[in-house]
Amino acid sequence: MSKRPTYEIDIKGGIDRFDERDMLFARQDLIRYFGVDSEQYKKYFSQHPDAEKFHAKLSVKQPLGGLNPSDAPMFRAQFKLIDMIGAESIVDGESATAKVDFTPERACQKIKQVANTYGADLVGIGPLRQEWVYSNVGSTGGDQPEYKHWGTPIDLSEHKSAIAMGFRMDLSLLRSAPNFPTLLASAQAYEKSAWTAVRLAEYIRQLGYSARAHHFSNYQILVVPVAVDCGLGELSRAGYLLNKKYGLGVRISVVTTDMPIQHDQPVDIGVQSFCEQCFICADECPSGAIPFGEKTLHNGLLKWKLDEKKCYSYWHVNGTDCGICMAVCPWTKPHTLFHRLNAEIASIKGSHQGLMAKADRVVYGRYKSAQAPDYLDPKRK
Repeated sequence: MSKRPTYEIDIKGGIDRFDERDMLFARQDLIRYFGVDSEQYKKYFSQHPDAEKFHAKLSVKQPLGGLNPSDAPMFRAQFKLIDMIGAESIVDGESATAKVDFTPERACQKIKQVANTYGADLVGIGPLRQEWVYSNVGSTGGDQPEYKHWGTPIDLSEHKSAIAMGFRMDLSLLRSAPNFPTLLASAQAYEKSAWTAVRLAEYIRQLGYSARAHHFSNYQILVVPVAVDCGLGELSRAGYLLNKKYGLGVRISVVTTDMPIQHDQPVDIGVQSFCEQCFICADECPSGAIPFGEKTLHNGLLKWKLDEKKCYSYWHVNGTDCGICMAVCPWTKPHTLFHRLNAEIASIKGSHQGLMAKADRVVYGRYKSAQAPDYLDPKRK
């Protein structure tokens, strides 16, 4: 266990809160819901001309959803439901007037049990650092009326704690990356994470405390560093959270709250040392978005910086999201006894970690996409 997260912060410069409007997905939503002739579009992109050029190029590429016309409705059906429960009235709300008293220790135990019952595979509780709270709203919910909140300053200063939850992805679908089934793996995990988060937040509000759910359709925080602070794993070379049990095959949702609750400790499972010696995800990345080199300073944080433009552009060339980096990670394996033993050894820092990465290459070779289930055969409707 570690009392400090394993990411490194530049104490001189600090971290500036990130504006959600500057995210690729939020920019896509801006174009989608407001349109290129809107005042919002003109105001934002007049200040970000390079971003406008990027999204203009993206608009002529194929949309996500697979080339088979019977495939796209599969993921749209799931994301439509996620968007519906992304409304502000669902993720947040009024708390009960009377508080139910718990000791912080009992609150921690109770909340974890409820989160697991609702469907979370992993639960960790930690501090909500204000550096990880977005400065302004860029995307709230999937329905256009919710965009009245676009650009609104975000204030979560009353919420001192975060409950981070991890949801494992279906490895049988993930291993089809970068083909369409991997998008279903993402959608399934995101849907489960969203439903769990909104129910847990409502449960806490019923106890008399303030609570807000943060999920795929309505985040107000950066969930990966929050999950690191809550002890779910570490930041990896690929830019995702790496969990000891499920590797990179995890999606995250978070509930923030003012409920007095005991915090878990961040973990050090050897990921920084392992990723320094393992380059499999970078080598297999078809877009070259994952860096081979050393960590660099980005907004006060020393990290391996994913090139999100290269990554997202490849999605639109491919017609679906990718997921190869998750599928090839040596940590993302079926949770067998053999895998658990290897995870324990890999967590010990040393030169053997590099040898384990090379052994993974020898055993599994270059990545080959697994065959999709029959109903997802791209040659059949």
